[in-house]
Amino acid sequence: MNKINMYRTARVLLLDVIGLGLCGWMVSGKLVASDNATADNAACLDCHQDQADNLLGSKHALTAATAKGMAVTCVGCHGDWEKHLDDPEVNKPAVPSKLAFAAQANLCASCHQGEHQTTMVTTDPHGRAGLDCATCHSVHGNMNAGLVKDDSEEYCATCHTTVIAQFSARSAHPLHEGSVKCQDCHSMSDRKDMMLATGFDWACQTCHSDYAGPHVFEHPVTFNHLVDGGGCIECHSPHGSPNERLLNQPENGVCLQCHGMPAGHRVAHSGMATRIDCVNCHTEFHGSNDNRLFLDPMLTTTFYANCYASGCHDNLKK
Repeated sequence: MNKINMYRTARVLLLDVIGLGLCGWMVSGKLVASDNATADNAACLDCHQDQADNLLGSKHALTAATAKGMAVTCVGCHGDWEKHLDDPEVNKPAVPSKLAFAAQANLCASCHQGEHQTTMVTTDPHGRAGLDCATCHSVHGNMNAGLVKDDSEEYCATCHTTVIAQFSARSAHPLHEGSVKCQDCHSMSDRKDMMLATGFDWACQTCHSDYAGPHVFEHPVTFNHLVDGGGCIECHSPHGSPNERLLNQPENGVCLQCHGMPAGHRVAHSGMATRIDCVNCHTEFHGSNDNRLFLDPMLTTTFYANCYASGCHDNLKK
């Protein structure tokens, strides 16, 4: 496991520990005595044992209080339960999925302290679009990862119809084949802090670490991991492209968007280089440990055998 993946894994585990530590003993942001909560929870089960049963095996499965006073209980999520116990026919307990947007987000945030949840009512893109927690998640009877309503690879396509169409392009990441999911690359929050491993380039490196470097000779466009701009998406369209290898432009177009054709290429050897794709010679374009111009280490044996032998291009060897 490389250092990037180790950092991502450690961070996820840390958030899980924090989430578990907060669950059960915080209700609407207030500390409650776990013994009282457990006793009140028992009263709920007199009538609603079926609702408790469909939580078994999920992260919301009811628990008894631990030595540290933590417990997952019915009353932790369902408000107005006191009135319901007094007169069950008249007063119904609050159902989280039917709460107003801010109230629902704050209730879930009393346990779930990740970026996605804690920023829901401020900067989270889903929250800004008016989507509350219950739009994507359900609790009872749900065994899906993250408690999403649908754990299929294309679940996000319910809203992101334009993006999903890009996966049908000639060259595309294998979403339709089920090999990747949207969440493999996209963080649910809007955070773009590259050091926290949620930026675009870091996401690419999760699978494509062989291109990540570091290299002795770095290609600046792929090395700009810690600043805005640059990076993998300067050359590649991450969802799908009509061009080979997810490239934004065909043939030499990607290279020429930053690099003009060198004057020497236009005139030397009758301009032969202008009729050859850049990547035929510059094969190490992600970064090279052998050549500052990212030339193919085997160039003289796979392409033109006499380029270096004549002594004319010795300056290109390193």
